[in-house]
Amino acid sequence: MKKGLFVLLVILMSGCSEYTEQQESDIAVFERFLSEVTISSDKNTINIASLYQPQDKLFDAVLAIQRNHWSKAIKELTPYAEKKDPDALFWLAQISYGSNPTENIKAGKMMLESAQLGNPYAALMFDPDNITCQRYFSRYCDKKWVSKAKNIFAKQAKKGDVRAIFYTAKFKGDHDVYINAIIDAARQNYYYPIVDYSKEVLDDKHSTGSLKSIAFDLLTYAKNNNFVPAVDMLIYYSERENKVDYRKIDYNSEYYKLIMLGKKLGSNYSWNMSELIYSTDGNNNLFDKHVMAKALLDFNGNDSGLSFLSPITNKDELEIINKKAQEMVGSIPKVIYIDGTHPTVD
Repeated sequence: MKKGLFVLLVILMSGCSEYTEQQESDIAVFERFLSEVTISSDKNTINIASLYQPQDKLFDAVLAIQRNHWSKAIKELTPYAEKKDPDALFWLAQISYGSNPTENIKAGKMMLESAQLGNPYAALMFDPDNITCQRYFSRYCDKKWVSKAKNIFAKQAKKGDVRAIFYTAKFKGDHDVYINAIIDAARQNYYYPIVDYSKEVLDDKHSTGSLKSIAFDLLTYAKNNNFVPAVDMLIYYSERENKVDYRKIDYNSEYYKLIMLGKKLGSNYSWNMSELIYSTDGNNNLFDKHVMAKALLDFNGNDSGLSFLSPITNKDELEIINKKAQEMVGSIPKVIYIDGTHPTVD
């Protein structure tokens, strides 16, 4: 399945509607929030925003999806899906559709079953306004699923689910409630609403300088709490605004510092870019470039680095390269930052 298709559910959930459109009055509310918050020194800060924790049964499977190891994810998810676990069915369906008509049919049935069993994100997939539903699951598209999703979120919200609390508030269709819900979610370590809001501001050519400034402040806040999507977004806008040339990187620049932070936290994009920057630096030798390229392959399956390097055939050297690469990957914390409304990264 093409990863770009995943963003369609994100558009459905976080797309800009009239009540979610940014307003100048938002600035004062967010400034007050940012003036009150402090960055936690808690050792669990890195993984506190994760949908799953290491002890959870689907942790390894969802981490594998995040890191593009889909074969591993399928192997991990299948036993739970066969036992009708709604979350396993949702994730397995997500990585199944888009490849061919047969897989689309299977994925549609799994997504439907997941929705019927109470996964709200699966239910939202069948919104008739969702392009993914129109394209792949048209036989199931029905507004009743949106109502079902809202009901599920409401029940989950009563149990303290921070994501459900946010979406229940957002679905009320009131701008002030929406803005306060973003802040409340951040206070509960759910930072995607901040990232989504900031993206809407920064992608809107009509946004004022003050709104853009607060958007960057919000992203910086989420970044300082080690939230990978915020790091990725700051990298993206740095590249967009500054036209970064990866062959002429200033290693003291804020851009490069963001790349290295993202790599440390497990960002796929930062891993891809750090290897590209390293491999094009003439000061680095072939052996070390192979270590970096092999680590990238082990981390997220990207073999582009190795494909551009002259091969090393010495078995002893290859053994050392593999060991060093594995050590690099093993040093990265296993933190999940995708979730039901953001099921993958670009």
